[in-house]
Amino acid sequence: MNTHTIMKTSHVIKNIVSLAILSSLLLLPALAAAQHPFMRNLYTYYIENPAVFELNQEEPRAYFLPEAKLSLNGRWKFMYADVPEAIPQDFFDRGVNDAAWPAIPVPSNWEMHGYGDKLFRNVTSPFKPDPPRVPREYNPTGAYRTTFELPADWEGKEIFLRFEKVASASFVWINGQEVGYNEGAQEPAEYRITDFVKEGKNLLAVLVLKYSDGYYLEGQDYWRLAGIFDDVTVYAAPATRIYDRQVITAFDKTFADARLTVNTLVKSYGSAAKGKLRLTAQLFDPAGKLVAGLASDAFGMPAASASGSAKQSVGMTAMIRNPQQWSAETPALYRLRMQLLAGRQTIDSTEFRIGFKQTEIRDGVFHLNGVPIKISAQNSHMQHPDLGHVMTEDIIRQDFAILKQFNFNAVRTSHYPPVNKYLDLADEYGLYIIDEAGTEAHATEYISRDSSFTRMYRERVRQMVLRDRNHPSVLFWSAGNESGEGFNISEVIKEGRLHDPTRYWMYGGNAFAHPAEEIIGPRYPTPIELEMQIGLSPDPLDNRPSFMDEYLSVAGNGGGGMDDYWRVIRAHPRIMGGAIWDFVSPGLRERARAVKDASAYNTPVHLMGGAGLTQGPTGKALDLNGHDQWAEVYRSRNMEITGDKLAIAFDLFPRKLVSSCGSFITKGSRQFGLQQRGPDSLEFYIYTNKYHSLKAALPSNWE
Repeated sequence: MNTHTIMKTSHVIKNIVSLAILSSLLLLPALAAAQHPFMRNLYTYYIENPAVFELNQEEPRAYFLPEAKLSLNGRWKFMYADVPEAIPQDFFDRGVNDAAWPAIPVPSNWEMHGYGDKLFRNVTSPFKPDPPRVPREYNPTGAYRTTFELPADWEGKEIFLRFEKVASASFVWINGQEVGYNEGAQEPAEYRITDFVKEGKNLLAVLVLKYSDGYYLEGQDYWRLAGIFDDVTVYAAPATRIYDRQVITAFDKTFADARLTVNTLVKSYGSAAKGKLRLTAQLFDPAGKLVAGLASDAFGMPAASASGSAKQSVGMTAMIRNPQQWSAETPALYRLRMQLLAGRQTIDSTEFRIGFKQTEIRDGVFHLNGVPIKISAQNSHMQHPDLGHVMTEDIIRQDFAILKQFNFNAVRTSHYPPVNKYLDLADEYGLYIIDEAGTEAHATEYISRDSSFTRMYRERVRQMVLRDRNHPSVLFWSAGNESGEGFNISEVIKEGRLHDPTRYWMYGGNAFAHPAEEIIGPRYPTPIELEMQIGLSPDPLDNRPSFMDEYLSVAGNGGGGMDDYWRVIRAHPRIMGGAIWDFVSPGLRERARAVKDASAYNTPVHLMGGAGLTQGPTGKALDLNGHDQWAEVYRSRNMEITGDKLAIAFDLFPRKLVSSCGSFITKGSRQFGLQQRGPDSLEFYIYTNKYHSLKAALPSNWE
């Protein structure tokens, strides 16, 4: 181990570039003799088991919070490690002293605060994929701790803890007791914690792992960042509460009047509420005028189930005369105020905004409120140069103002559901949302044909639809992006239709169409291809409307060809439009770190990623951990090969890398380089009119 090796080519050139690389070995911490039961089951039961992706969670529901709530956003105590075993196994206990731990803001991605490595990937994975397994020798892990106190007037109420987004797998403890588990970076997790909290100070501890089997459905084309990066809330609710609601607006044939249907799920904890209950609702128009009242029949709660809770579905309906219609041009929002009554006593209430809107496909043409529409959309990540994947209301409003200013009317949320505020503001601004499930398996598309992942696919779309279905801005759904063409895509759409029969589905696959979707591609056609494939040569057996979920990449160029595309889009009713790739540059702001070339040529060099300098045997050495760290040497005349000889020399202290490979020196993408191929081979390659390579064996104790 830690072998010192000098490698030289057999030819010499007058300008020899030398590079010293010093890397410390990655040493896995020795596990304690008596492991905590949680740690013994960490990988086998949780992290590498597709059958377990949540534990002790409340079922998904529409997002709304009562007035009795505490935001836990703020500074939390934080400990980072490259592997979960390096975190103290009792870190969640009340007796652990965390005074010396640093603090980290929540919400945030820990890579934006100097922990771990910022990794950008499109198709490939940061590690060699082998689902459901993930790397044991490098799985970035964060341990979080914070405290909170419950208000005195919450006594007797049910208490809940809600995380909006945590990447990627998270374990939760309160006051040293395990509460639950979640996988899914972009889906919420909500826990009933009534039995875990107490008067006075309560300790909340969370362990977050960057990689789990759920990560195989998070292969999106952007920065792979981790941490608690959206809101964390504790809230109180009555023992019998309005748990979920679904709003459906259905217009008559003339699109003048609409039937408003409100389906509500009432839930009780512990013993069911005694006596008869009733739901009522009042509808207020955009000017605040009361326009309708709704009421249910009296109902009782069934007996509690084995889990200690009881549920009752209740419906209300009313005909609304000539409501203002919601669209991107007229985003009219009504307010619906609901009460749950026991006799004359209000035991729970909620208020939210709705829009009157209806979509349908007729003769291959997509209609909104009875009118064919065209969609001029952008693809948009939740991305900020300084905050990573954290979104604030100010950022979203700035984005929406730009979109409206330049006459875009839609956003495809590539490639996962957005933060809650994004949809609230889309309702308000008048932007159509193509809401996309977080199910991208781009590096392992074959798991779209793997039945062991089916439940995970279905759960992610269930979470999205139940959370977002009441937003009028959601125009139609997407079953995900670039996750293969297997049966799991059909399962996603089947699951989604169970929870929302009012909207249609597309899928962001690379095939021309998927049999389960109602809205087909293609993606990235030329204008001529689009016209020939959809406009002029329609398939008589398949007249589904066409939406290009990606059709013009403006990453690094000016977006030429827009007029040509839109001539075709406007000319053919079946073509709905498309979404440009993409809206915001995915760059992260970094401090430039220049190092000095010790030769006479003063060639510019910058350190990239988390690369650092350390003391080596002959001077400063480059310290790399193998996770997107390198030195960028910029093009210079003295770096060019001017003859038929080349020498490369450097000292290397290797460490075991997750991938057992990596480049030591490369010039350009198709010039020459020296790299490790697997754990036992070294390769020098060079391009002339073709690829040439020379391989040599590495020492047996190389890593």
